[in-house]
Amino acid sequence: MDLTAYETLYPPRAGLPSDAQVSRVAPSPTGRPHIGTALQGVIDRAIATHSGGVFILRIEDTDRRRLVPGAVEDIVAALTWLGVPPDEGPGLGGDYGPYVQSERLPIYQAAATWLMDHGHAYRCFCTPQRLEEVRATQQAAGQPPMYDRHCRFIPPAEAAGRAKSGESFVVRLAIPDDRQIHFHDELRGDITFGSNLVDDQVLLKSDGYPTYHLAVVVDDHLMRVTTAVRGEEWISSTPKHLVLYEDFGWQMPPTIHTPLLRDSERRKLSKRTGDTSIAAFRTQGYLPEGFRNFLTRIIWTHPAGKDVYPWEEFVQLFSASGLRSSAPVADMDLLDFINGQYLRALEPAELYATMRAWLEHLVEQQQDVTFTLSGKGERTADVTAQEIGAYVAAFTSDPTYSQRVLALEPERYKKLGDVLVQTRLFYADLFSAPTAEALAKPLDDAAQARTLIETYLVEHAPDEDHVAWEARVRVQAEHLGIKAGKVFMTLRIALTGAEQTPPLYDVVGVLGPDETRRRLELALAALGGVATR
Repeated sequence: MDLTAYETLYPPRAGLPSDAQVSRVAPSPTGRPHIGTALQGVIDRAIATHSGGVFILRIEDTDRRRLVPGAVEDIVAALTWLGVPPDEGPGLGGDYGPYVQSERLPIYQAAATWLMDHGHAYRCFCTPQRLEEVRATQQAAGQPPMYDRHCRFIPPAEAAGRAKSGESFVVRLAIPDDRQIHFHDELRGDITFGSNLVDDQVLLKSDGYPTYHLAVVVDDHLMRVTTAVRGEEWISSTPKHLVLYEDFGWQMPPTIHTPLLRDSERRKLSKRTGDTSIAAFRTQGYLPEGFRNFLTRIIWTHPAGKDVYPWEEFVQLFSASGLRSSAPVADMDLLDFINGQYLRALEPAELYATMRAWLEHLVEQQQDVTFTLSGKGERTADVTAQEIGAYVAAFTSDPTYSQRVLALEPERYKKLGDVLVQTRLFYADLFSAPTAEALAKPLDDAAQARTLIETYLVEHAPDEDHVAWEARVRVQAEHLGIKAGKVFMTLRIALTGAEQTPPLYDVVGVLGPDETRRRLELALAALGGVATR
């Protein structure tokens, strides 16, 4: 089938509003989808939804050496979790597929043939060794490395004959000489490149697979994409794409080159920053609504200066001109703040259901997790897959009890990982009695700590209100000649094994009298004593 037949097979889209936009995100399945894919997906979904258009997922899998099994499924799952599901794509259906480039090879080959037939591309028979020699010579001379057009002027009939005889070749784009190539970026304005500095790009590799440059132009045109969003690293490739569009006689869609994300030190976001995959943010316990809000916040300024706003509000107010062209910083403290706001908006029953669904996802992963805890300083907690399973069993055994736990100081939690790590102490099966050293630390005296705990245990009255309870503990501190703060800290460690918890009275109320007594007796046992009854 020739290129004209494909044009007929993929006609202009019908049945959409007159101003509808067709957008696409086109990741490569070479690993887990990362925050950059999420950012592109958020923008593309907003463009399509705002205009009543269509959002496409297209898989660019032409780099066959770097494919990762299961990556396509991970991409679909990540976009769905994020709340920006595509309308068309692999496994989703649509009239403009296939949506996987390796399934579209005849289309690209027809396009390359058309370009050669019309004098816009040519076969290149140069070996890798020759290309490396040319590159080395250019670098030694301080010249930009570019193809020297060695094969550009081989007569087409001769080139076709060499190809027919089995000689290996690639197809290259014939960039015109001495021309100013102008294009308009919807975010950055007008941009110009001199064609003499634009390489004769490989369009079709020797294995018959296209490069990105041919595939993206052909696919965007045949899928009738009206707005192309991609990272700023592709700006230098846009002149090649514009030449291709002109060669085919097609109109290049408006293009937006979004800035690369930076870390807190304003370096390009990369693996050295930590795991930036969408899966990692999900594992840490960020809510999709919070993570999505964060992505919009770092690349767009709300007209009212808000940090937290619903997705529908972003879609309604969105315009490409409102995006930032300078490098946005992926500030994890801002992410924690925004996500914390979404967590606190949940009632205990809603938070319980959200927590339970997230825990089920963790169990499915069957892996150990290092949780990065919110707050000052870089604190982490290693939790094994077995420990996660034990937490799930305890958390789900009594939903009413767990909701009471979740209602204690919800402002302490910025993500669900914080909840898991900080609430383990409330479950009897997960509680580990503190050591004698930990118990003695506030008073610097194990014997005094034992006396304090034993006295508290004897005098403990489960029905006391907060005022009476605190007054009694302070009287006990005065009687023992100990500062009240050290008394409360000793009791906190005895009952929770931690130095930072919700208010101690509230903790005691959630634990209940039986569990409170059991923990105090464990503390006494650790200090070498037995409670007086």
